[in-house]
Amino acid sequence: AAAAAGGEGGPAPRSLQKERGGAESGPRQELLVFGYACKLFRDDERASEHEHGAQLIPWMGDKSLLIDRYDGRGHLHDLSEYDAGSWNQNYQLSEEEARIEALCDEERYLALGRICIE
Repeated sequence: AAAAAGGEGGPAPRSLQKERGGAESGPRQELLVFGYACKLFRDDERASEHEHGAQLIPWMGDKSLLIDRYDGRGHLHDLSEYDAGSWNQNYQLSEEEARIEALCDEERYLALGRICIE
């Protein structure tokens, strides 16, 4: 009987844990984990190429900067507009932009307010 009630003999049943506010109480305790089966193939030659960076390409012709050919940074050609000193120094929102930003913030955090109320 002690084991069934969560005594020294073992863990408490799930229904009893819920009543006590245990491991499964509250909305944050919900977790769904799933996966897919796969088959792994050993390819030592391809692994060696990958280990030595054979799949990397020079970024903007600079052989000292190698990136993967699927890297999104390969589409950036001029980074000067993103330099820390040149970005967003004196930008002021117009009244319309500020109004739209406030509406977006309200919508963005609307669900958070509902969760806090519950």
